[in-house]
Amino acid sequence: MPLQNTSDSYGAFTKLFHWIIVVLFAWQYVSGNIMTGMERGDTVAGLGQNDYYNWHKSIGLVALAIAVFRLLNRYIGRLPGWAPTLSGGEKKVIHRLEQVLYLAMFVMPVTGYIYVMAGGFGVLLFGEYKLPDPIGKSETLAFYGKWIHIYAGYVLAAAVAGHLFIVLRHQLFMKDGLLFRMLPARRK
Repeated sequence: MPLQNTSDSYGAFTKLFHWIIVVLFAWQYVSGNIMTGMERGDTVAGLGQNDYYNWHKSIGLVALAIAVFRLLNRYIGRLPGWAPTLSGGEKKVIHRLEQVLYLAMFVMPVTGYIYVMAGGFGVLLFGEYKLPDPIGKSETLAFYGKWIHIYAGYVLAAAVAGHLFIVLRHQLFMKDGLLFRMLPARRK
């Protein structure tokens, strides 16, 4: 498998960044729901609420860094052609979903960062290193950061659901192997 995309297949970098973001988004969704549903003093899987918040913030910043590399990789090379079994309507939907997903890769961590910094919560990176606060406390900024972060999460969930629907429809019902285009070992 080539490192960069070719005219007929996704390269190793594209696939790697795709699946890292999938794992990080899944962690963020699960940890976000766990931490906001916990009461003080509760533990889930041996972690307290503060642990979940710190890991959620830390992984969010890692996801932002990966998103930057993913976007750079996206524009360094060309994309392979559309899968031949996609309809014109599906291509339009996929294009819009991709735009929303890329936007979410930046909006989610940036608004989360703004919220925690402007809210005075800060970031204890992986529970070890307190990041400096370049924003300062601002209730207004924290309010907007929090609510944009929350609503963007719902938009992200809808975009992921749309993306999964199309891929699974093709994979399970049309049986055209669409999923294999993004798997590490491409089936011939």
